[in-house]
Amino acid sequence: MMVERQTDILTPEAVEEILGTGTRVPTTREAMAHQLRVTFFPYGRTTPRLDAFVEKLRVSLRRCGATLIEFGDAIDGTTGKLRDGIVVVAPGELDTGNTPVDHAANLRRVTFMGILDRPAPLDDELHPQEKLNSIVRELAWSILQVIVYLQDEVWTICTMNGAVIRCTNDDALDGDVLGTLVPKLAAPVVPPHADDFDLREGALNVMTDELRAYADDFASSSVLWRRTGLLLFHTSVATLEFRTNFYKRIAAAYLDNRSGMSYGFLARQPAAAVRAALTAEEFARLDGQNVNDPRGVWKIGDKRFVRAKVLPEPLFVEAPDVWMLSTRSGCDKTNIDVERDLVLTGLVNGTIVFMTPNGLCAKVDCKPSYDTTAILAHAMGNALVASLLKRIDPLSRFVAGFESSGMALAHWHGDLDHDALPQGYFIHGTLNPPVSCSTHQSAIYALTGKLHALKESLQSEVSFLGDVHIEPHHGVNVTWKSLKSLAEWLLKRQERDERHAGRVISSVGYTTKS
Repeated sequence: MMVERQTDILTPEAVEEILGTGTRVPTTREAMAHQLRVTFFPYGRTTPRLDAFVEKLRVSLRRCGATLIEFGDAIDGTTGKLRDGIVVVAPGELDTGNTPVDHAANLRRVTFMGILDRPAPLDDELHPQEKLNSIVRELAWSILQVIVYLQDEVWTICTMNGAVIRCTNDDALDGDVLGTLVPKLAAPVVPPHADDFDLREGALNVMTDELRAYADDFASSSVLWRRTGLLLFHTSVATLEFRTNFYKRIAAAYLDNRSGMSYGFLARQPAAAVRAALTAEEFARLDGQNVNDPRGVWKIGDKRFVRAKVLPEPLFVEAPDVWMLSTRSGCDKTNIDVERDLVLTGLVNGTIVFMTPNGLCAKVDCKPSYDTTAILAHAMGNALVASLLKRIDPLSRFVAGFESSGMALAHWHGDLDHDALPQGYFIHGTLNPPVSCSTHQSAIYALTGKLHALKESLQSEVSFLGDVHIEPHHGVNVTWKSLKSLAEWLLKRQERDERHAGRVISSVGYTTKS
């Protein structure tokens, strides 16, 4: 069942508090546009067609609300480098030694987009992995997060996470700029670094009684995931060409010395006891709380509570610490070694904890998933949904499963057949701005979308079992009871009706804006 109606189930302050975003995050296209500060790199070798397109792009960005500044004003007078938060648009062919990255102090705090007057280097007949590799090769050559290819009738946007979006080269670009390009620039791919989190190296042992069953789910399902064909493996840095060793070192630092970029993840949320949500009267009795506080979030001792409006009368829910056992960035998700390829992440009082396996060889590239914040947002969403349902529907199958065996989450670049989903699984996110997976926006959409799905299930009187979070131009996140049962369901769908296979199997190729 599709869910798109947006409602204020949680306050923005509550979302910020429980996800630990720190500041207000723009979640609409318009808000993202108004926060953009864009400059145009003046040193590329352009063509008349490219110059005409760039002028249209300038006009459109202004009309959408972005602030345009001259390149000289984008440079910090003290450091001689680009100021933080700047988006640099670089039209034309660039010269080694004078690309945008040569003017940057920290690639993680600026965004680079190139525009080239030539077709995108993609062939519709290529395998999805080959398409992905071709995109990443182009981005790596000039160290760009986004690249646009220009032709007479179309312009094609390509990003680091494999998105390829064809837009029409009309006289006015406003619709595509606001709808598609602005979210790509305002919320680009930024690979998380291990030291961004509370890093606990060697602290994970998946063979404990608490985690062994979940590790077994990864092990027993990985061969099934290979058969689905959904999980693209890896684009290795070793296969990429860089202009010089300097550019290669810049890319390595940006990627936190990852061996490459992998796509998709598998995750398991351990079972946990659920505290039923409280009524306003019950919550008011906790230290005399003001249930009408407009912030909608409270700290009582070491616990946090949020007000959730999934029913006419609000309920008050404890936002607990949540944990996810997931695949490490860069591993082969279809051939999992559970003692090498799994990491444990937690959202603990708004702080992300990242645990790596004990006894891990120093040569193993153990980095957090690009999707870490979204993974934990799904875990928090599951915990809140379970708490609300325990109050509303004590016999809920979702609550029983959450408390006894936890939940599973799988992400791949592609889609699935929405009509084939069993009753009780709700779809959300198709109309969200197409942001990247590593962003706060992606995490916020995961959390709030899951709660919207619960509200829709209550209004339609269909028991909530799970959800499918669509990330436009990117992929899907599917919440299910186990990784093995989800892979089995996907294989049955593929085998039952070949007509559905093209919709179920991942496809990183040309993407329409619909």
